[in-house]
Amino acid sequence: MRFHLLIPEVRELLAEGNHQDLVSVLQDMHPTDAAAVLSALTVDEVATVLAMLPPDLERDVFGYLEPDVQEIYVAGAGRERVLKVLQSMLSDDRAEFLERFEPRVRDQLTIMLPSAAREDLLRRGKFRDDQVGAFLSTDYAVLNPLLSARAAIVELRRQAPSKETIYYSYVVDRSGRLVGFVSLRDLILADESKPVGEIMKTDLVSVSADADQEEAARIIRDYDLIALPVVDPQGRLVGIVTHDDAVDIVEEEAQEDFEKMAGVTGHGAELGDYDYLEEPVLRQVRRRAPVICVLALFWVVTSTVIQGFEGHLTSGLLLALLPMVMATGGMVGTQASALVIRALTVGDIGTAKIATVVWKELRVAGLISILLGGIAFLNSILVSRTASTPDALSTVAHVALIIGIAMIGHVITAALLGALTPLVVKKLRGDPAMISTPAVTAIADLTGAAIYLVMVTTLL
Repeated sequence: MRFHLLIPEVRELLAEGNHQDLVSVLQDMHPTDAAAVLSALTVDEVATVLAMLPPDLERDVFGYLEPDVQEIYVAGAGRERVLKVLQSMLSDDRAEFLERFEPRVRDQLTIMLPSAAREDLLRRGKFRDDQVGAFLSTDYAVLNPLLSARAAIVELRRQAPSKETIYYSYVVDRSGRLVGFVSLRDLILADESKPVGEIMKTDLVSVSADADQEEAARIIRDYDLIALPVVDPQGRLVGIVTHDDAVDIVEEEAQEDFEKMAGVTGHGAELGDYDYLEEPVLRQVRRRAPVICVLALFWVVTSTVIQGFEGHLTSGLLLALLPMVMATGGMVGTQASALVIRALTVGDIGTAKIATVVWKELRVAGLISILLGGIAFLNSILVSRTASTPDALSTVAHVALIIGIAMIGHVITAALLGALTPLVVKKLRGDPAMISTPAVTAIADLTGAAIYLVMVTTLL
């Protein structure tokens, strides 16, 4: 990447003491690129460079440094410099940063903070990690409804350096209740003497601090918001969730759902910190083995079911086509499960739509099963006719027809199983993603084997 080419230049400017040019170079870069350059320096060099930067740039660059560089810097810096860095960070970034340390170190750092910052951290600790109150930002702009548009812009200019965003400003009454919001655009276009209370919008969209983070991300997406206000039960403004937080939430939830659907237990690391190649082998085994072992029990039961019908399966053709029937049904069930889980996640369907989902899957799976049944019929005839001692065509056609019917029954059952299982889990307030792809496949294999064997032994 292009910023790697700047590392020698930054080191040279630092060695020459040319601080003005060094700061100029970093100011011309995006904070992400500047942080990537600094991450290649020693801790002492990072400390020296950060001390040269303007406070707002120092805060942004520090926030983008690699976590291990941040921790080493804090561990090696003096008390005054650590306090300066912590105070310069936005409230949500500071809370996330402190969570990386061991409790003993975190407590020592927290004691150094002003009382307001300590209370903010204490308040966040009352919420689960997946609740809005745990990661909201308290760095939002607030305006008095009696201010004129001109005075409001002056006030925003004063607040801006310490706020995460000023495009939306929130209007509160004397008790701190959220009564409206106003955009910077509306303030600029309004008559300078017009009060904020007459400019603000009162059609508020907000979320409670104890709401799930997915709900906040969904609201930001549905209403196309830059920031979402967070209120307590009395309607008092306690923070905001910004659009970049929503992106992180979506990425985190997608990663968790992907792991669950793949049959992998919790990753045990913060989003962005997990590295497949760096993770120890034993931890990989702990994450992946439990689900595989549980599913192995389903396969044991399936093999027992097949063994129980062994005496009734006099035709080698019936056993030869059993794997195809089981695998096809498992694939259909997996498809249906994945589509329903996605629809539940994005809000396309709810648990009240079970009858609608059943009717749709019956139609889709019915048509697919007819196609697969036809393939199974033709495959049965082909396998039989290429055998060393082929049976009579009428016998083969009879067997092939029953296999095709068994395929149709299994495919429809597997599709309904894959579609309904996530809905039932959601209805029971569980996590649909926990019904992972391997689980649906294993259950479909078991039911498919049972349906196939019962049908062919009953009808033949």
